[in-house]
Amino acid sequence: MMHQTRQLGLWMAVWLAAGAASGAIYADFSTSLGTFTVELDALNAPRAVANFMGLADGTQTWRDPVTGVARGGAAGDAFYDGLQFYSTVGGFALLGGLRPYSGSDGHEYWEGPGYTILDETTNGEGLVRGVLAMPEFKGPHSGGGELALLLTNAPDLSSGWTGFGAVTGAGMAVVQAVVNSVTGGSGRVVAQIAIRDEEMTPAETAALTAAQAELPIVEAMPLGFSRESNVTTRASFWSAAKSRACLSAISNLPVGAWSVLPGDWNTGTNEVWMDIPLAFIPGVATQLGFLYGSQAVYPKMTASLFPEKMRLGAVHTEMDMQYWLDFAGGTGMWARVEGGVPVQNGTVDYVGQGLETANSVHLVIFIGWTAYHYWLGFDEAGATSGRFYCEWWFMNAELSGTDNGTFAFEEGWGSKKSAQPAWSRVVKATPAPRKDPPAMRSMAEWETLRASQKRADVERGGRN
Repeated sequence: MMHQTRQLGLWMAVWLAAGAASGAIYADFSTSLGTFTVELDALNAPRAVANFMGLADGTQTWRDPVTGVARGGAAGDAFYDGLQFYSTVGGFALLGGLRPYSGSDGHEYWEGPGYTILDETTNGEGLVRGVLAMPEFKGPHSGGGELALLLTNAPDLSSGWTGFGAVTGAGMAVVQAVVNSVTGGSGRVVAQIAIRDEEMTPAETAALTAAQAELPIVEAMPLGFSRESNVTTRASFWSAAKSRACLSAISNLPVGAWSVLPGDWNTGTNEVWMDIPLAFIPGVATQLGFLYGSQAVYPKMTASLFPEKMRLGAVHTEMDMQYWLDFAGGTGMWARVEGGVPVQNGTVDYVGQGLETANSVHLVIFIGWTAYHYWLGFDEAGATSGRFYCEWWFMNAELSGTDNGTFAFEEGWGSKKSAQPAWSRVVKATPAPRKDPPAMRSMAEWETLRASQKRADVERGGRN
């Protein structure tokens, strides 16, 4: 299958022609409360900057969260056109950039461009007041479209968020006015972004060119459709190498709402023919239904599922956790290690895994009344260590704590050994066991619960 050629855009052509010894690139955010400017750090965070600029000028492709349609690129639609600032998080950051859509439950949700990118958290960009960053709320490499403007110094985020620019001059006064409006006024502030290039250096141009080539491509995906009976339909398509497919359907085109359903991953290096049953029939009787396919293709996919048996060492605050996991059997063993010595151990009641992004794996481990959710990031393909983000949920229904750290794994159950030094992280205490606990929530129920909590955080004007 031929994939569309990337459009470098006029800004890249200008840089290549200029080759200046020094210069800068700026993003002007114009709002009803004033304009503030961010100087972008193209040399130290080229991937984040290239992605931001492409979403601002329309050269980067993206998936419409409302319809699932591939936009941008040659079409020129900008994901950030009409960008909104909509929330604050913990009092230390102003959030914006995602696009709203209405869920099947009638509530409003927010979604990114239909893909994520590799983060650049070790680029030396300090997370201090005035920095523009790419936030991550589901572990390493989970950002892509959301933006965060830091309102205070936040060094604890250095293992998770990518800083890629800084507000210039007196711009923080305008940012604070936006914060005041979001938290105490309208709840939403719209901004238009204009990119100003003032002759990038050859080194910055080369870095951006290389980074832009690694960004995902969102493209339309031809579909085959068959109706086997009044209740059974199937969709078939070629899934591109290193990609994730997405199907969008509407049952009544004139008055209905789209259902956008991201699907299976193809982590291989060859195209794969997929034929899947559908749980719905687009268009019934006189209604005009429609089915649309798109896929996000990742030039740099680094994550893959773990083997059937593996040993995982995770460095948590003041302790190590060792896991011996059997994915085929859905069980395993665990040990808590302090100072290199096991101090507690037991059995794993359930273990499951799935690709969270092209560069991270979501691992869930049930132990007693607690579900431990790990998001493990892989900076390079074939890596056996990296960074993690962890949430533990009482009965898989109530968030009890969070943590960040590092992990290492090996195939097979191996032997106990120390894990890597820890990164910075924040922990909340685990509550004491309760009497008469509710039933353990299923993973499907947990996904819905976590999404609803995110929506509630935004409606309250903050994420905590």
